[in-house]
Amino acid sequence: MKTSTIIAAVVVVVVVAVVAAVLLSMHPSTTSTATSSASSTMQTTTSTMQTSTQSSSSTTSSSSSSMQSSSSSSMAPELIPVSSATINVTASMGGTVRLGNIIAIIRPGTNVTVNGETLTSYSFSIIDYKVVDVGLPSSMMGDPASMGMYQAEPIYAFAYAVNGHVSPAYTFSQPIITVVRMPDGWTSWTWLGYTQESNGTLVGGSYKFPNAYFYAGSGLFVNVQFVKPVPWIFISGAPLSMNEATYSPEVPVNSSLMSSMAPVLVPVGSATVQVNATQGAAVSIGNLLAIIMPGTYVEQGGQMMSQYNFSLVYQAIYNVPPLNASTAGWPLFAYSFAVNGHISPAYTFVNSNGKPTPVITVAFLPPTFWTWTWLGYTQEPDGVLIGGSYKFPNVWLPGDDYIVNVQFVKPVPWIFLGGETGITGQSMPMQSSTMTSSTMPSTTTTSTSTSTTTTSSYVWGG
Repeated sequence: MKTSTIIAAVVVVVVVAVVAAVLLSMHPSTTSTATSSASSTMQTTTSTMQTSTQSSSSTTSSSSSSMQSSSSSSMAPELIPVSSATINVTASMGGTVRLGNIIAIIRPGTNVTVNGETLTSYSFSIIDYKVVDVGLPSSMMGDPASMGMYQAEPIYAFAYAVNGHVSPAYTFSQPIITVVRMPDGWTSWTWLGYTQESNGTLVGGSYKFPNAYFYAGSGLFVNVQFVKPVPWIFISGAPLSMNEATYSPEVPVNSSLMSSMAPVLVPVGSATVQVNATQGAAVSIGNLLAIIMPGTYVEQGGQMMSQYNFSLVYQAIYNVPPLNASTAGWPLFAYSFAVNGHISPAYTFVNSNGKPTPVITVAFLPPTFWTWTWLGYTQEPDGVLIGGSYKFPNVWLPGDDYIVNVQFVKPVPWIFLGGETGITGQSMPMQSSTMTSSTMPSTTTTSTSTSTTTTSSYVWGG
């Protein structure tokens, strides 16, 4: 029984194996199709993932592009006002105002035109700006080694404003004289194409052209070309400037002159520049700055000079009496202009038509100082002036820590005096040194004052 049972079991196993083999041979593609189908389904899923990934990537890229576009649109250049100083100007009198290292001189006769209208009285402002995303002019984007001693970069900007407007639609009838104390290696570029916002911020714009300055020495630069109230951006990286002036030492004092009681004016230093009348010049010595405007010739004995040596002479005074017996009008020192070494009223600064044209003097002295013209002297070969007397007072435009004369048309001496005077009266220009763009509307004048002077019948200065 056991043997037959075992045989029966073996037979069953063999039969099952045969049946299975037959079934497998009858459906060979089912497993392959299923496997292939599974593989195909996996590939489609992968492709869908890749498509989804690409779509996501594309969306991200689009979003990034949109953000960049938005960022780009929000990166428009801006000039943001940070401080200003304003005066009220009467065109017939002129005026002067300082903000930080910048002095503006508005000469008498400076009207403003806008939209066909002429303004003879107006508020004049200097505004300083923080610059944002202004970049550099293309001509200054080269190799830094080819630039000046400083790396090229924008520093800050300033602008003039008329009645709160910073706009090329306004034009001054003659250039505003701009005196800037700045490092050698700085320059400025005119910035145009902006929009002035209601808070005073200038949005947009670009560099248009560089500006030309006279270098007067001692870090003083002078521009005589600005005729519109627009912005200028200071940029470092400019080539160093050359001071064209030559300086003469102090003249030894002759003891015999001191023993006499005659007044004596002794040169203690002078600075001389060669002037081309069509170009003008500027020169400084000590606390004095002289500006010869382009178009300034010299007339002497009916002859017109277009080339001449101009000297700014600083003088010590001896035996010069007080202006009067009181303590007012005490003489302190003197200065003169000279043409080709001559300090003489026989010479006159004129324009091309022969009309007298002043040489501008800036004296970095308190507004309590003033001058009288000194005449009747004799000039010695060494430049010492012997004799003479006070002739008439001079009119100066007062700044906060400087004074400006815009009348002197002859190379003669002027005596500086200290003490009380009725010749110059002033109200100091007020400044807003902490003003922000949110507090300075473009159409509202801020921190104003009026500068006044008492006129004199003598205007030629010598």
